[in-house]
Amino acid sequence: MAARLSATERVRIEASRSEGMRCEDIAERLGRHPSTVWRELDRGRGRDGVYQASQAQQAAQARARRPRDSKLEADEGLAARVCRGLRRGWSPHAISADLADTGRRVCAETIYRAAYSGRGLGRDAWKDLPRRRRRRRPRISHAQKASPLGSFRPLRERPAAAADRSEPGHWEGDLIVGEQNRTAAATLVERVSRHTLVVPLPQGYRAPQVARAVTAALARQPAHLVRALTWDQGREMARWADIEAALGIEVFFCDPHAPWQRPSNEHANGLLRRWLPKATPLDLNPLRLSVIEDNLNWMPRRIHNWQSAAAVYTQLTRNHR
Repeated sequence: MAARLSATERVRIEASRSEGMRCEDIAERLGRHPSTVWRELDRGRGRDGVYQASQAQQAAQARARRPRDSKLEADEGLAARVCRGLRRGWSPHAISADLADTGRRVCAETIYRAAYSGRGLGRDAWKDLPRRRRRRRPRISHAQKASPLGSFRPLRERPAAAADRSEPGHWEGDLIVGEQNRTAAATLVERVSRHTLVVPLPQGYRAPQVARAVTAALARQPAHLVRALTWDQGREMARWADIEAALGIEVFFCDPHAPWQRPSNEHANGLLRRWLPKATPLDLNPLRLSVIEDNLNWMPRRIHNWQSAAAVYTQLTRNHR
């Protein structure tokens, strides 16, 4: 779960908004998702419609004030229906779904918390949970897990020329996974042209295979159009140092659960699903993947004034010889 906005961030939002910046640009400046900034601007407007950081901070503190009665403490009828579901052996998720069909809303997490705390469902409600544990098992946060990537370069160290797309040769990469996670293919997208490479992974998608396939795919591109690569923090990139050494480039990694930090690749993967729907086995003939890649790259794009990504990439190749 993302941390709440701080008072400092709200001040920066107010200053950025007064400069006429768009919501997306403010989000990039703060390292936040655009929807987070959009909701904050919507909630923090004054009567004159202008966002005010001080009032927004006061309102946020009021909303976050604890302790407060839980939903099940405040609604005895709803609590009784949840208790009946638990006694029938239903899971909190099943109870939540059943209540939603009747127009009543309570999420599974609320039910779990009430059962373990004894507030709202009674002191012994935990006995009716599926696993009947007296105490909730703690979960290790992502920050506590050792990363298989080792000491890597975070996205904030990527050159500004890559962020504003003023320099070609900066790529974004990811995997698309096939049926039951048994097969996969890598996708590489050049940020300026949106030219996409679909890279087969016939030997599987563990780190050594991904490193070899990505290196080979980028090595076939013009050297001046391969400057850096951005990826998420998936374990398939544990051999990122091999890619750097082979190609003489730098590899950067996005924050966890932040697909908006590599938007070109996310968009390309969405387009690829037109030809490769979810649950499609991806151990396909490389020739077929090449045909799909050509279909995607030669499709006219609105962002290029209805030129294709392939045409723009070809022009970049000629301009930077």
